[in-house]
Amino acid sequence: MNQSYSFFYFDLKLKSPSELALENGLDDFAEDTYDAAEFFNNRFQGIKKITVLEVEGVALRLMLVYERTTPDKVTAKELTVFSRYLYNERGWDKFTKEASKLFIPSKIVPMDVFDAQTTIMEFDIHPADERILKWPSLWPDWAETVVDSVETDELKRTLISCDEDDDISSLEDELTDEQLLAVLNSILLTQNLGSNEAKEAKKSTIKQIKTLITPWAIYG
Repeated sequence: MNQSYSFFYFDLKLKSPSELALENGLDDFAEDTYDAAEFFNNRFQGIKKITVLEVEGVALRLMLVYERTTPDKVTAKELTVFSRYLYNERGWDKFTKEASKLFIPSKIVPMDVFDAQTTIMEFDIHPADERILKWPSLWPDWAETVVDSVETDELKRTLISCDEDDDISSLEDELTDEQLLAVLNSILLTQNLGSNEAKEAKKSTIKQIKTLITPWAIYG
């Protein structure tokens, strides 16, 4: 499948910052966001990818890139796995006064490849950056190469929403169909990657899924 990239710049802010967040900000916890992005990028390998650009005050700035298809609507919900990791695995519940809620988007900007590459340079992200050496998936491999990108006119048809109804829940909930497909694709794409235990677990999961859906494939 040919890759066709689409680029979205996100400004996120804490929806209901706690006193701790307001007093100290998130700056000292930037590494948590790199861990969360690495987790997100491994989960959605070959599908979509985050590069954290900056952590400042109670705000995050990042680039979200789709490597195959672009959703008809792009909202902060696309970052649910990223937010949930921070909330559940890095203890970021201490930064919010509203249970299960961390971020809302203050800005989502679709970009062409030139603007996206310029943005990466403006935030001084480069391959030798210490962050990239420790969290390699943060490096945007499209930043210094010529890539096929979604046509500007097509990108303009993507609905961008910063409504509060589209905020990010950090609680476990039922997967949407799109999320389900993304997880299945991720398992299939990475079934031969990781430790022996991880590879065996993924192959076992794939086998179980095949067993469940084979009758539907045969009999409809």
